[in-house]
Amino acid sequence: MKKKFKVVDVDCANCAAKMESLIKKIDGVNDASLNFMTQKLMLDADDARFDEIVKEADACMRKVDSGARIDL
Repeated sequence: MKKKFKVVDVDCANCAAKMESLIKKIDGVNDASLNFMTQKLMLDADDARFDEIVKEADACMRKVDSGARIDL
């Protein structure tokens, strides 16, 4: 399943790149793209675990920047 999310408080392109890299390592993620300029996350992940993967992706973002999050 592919879905687009608005993200909040991603402060720089370098942070966005680190977040994207961590999200891509989550089991069940086929692809992820985090755009700093538009503050959007495109997530392509396993349908059966999608909600769990979104929570893991949010946690990955907070590891890089404690204020960053997915706006659900």
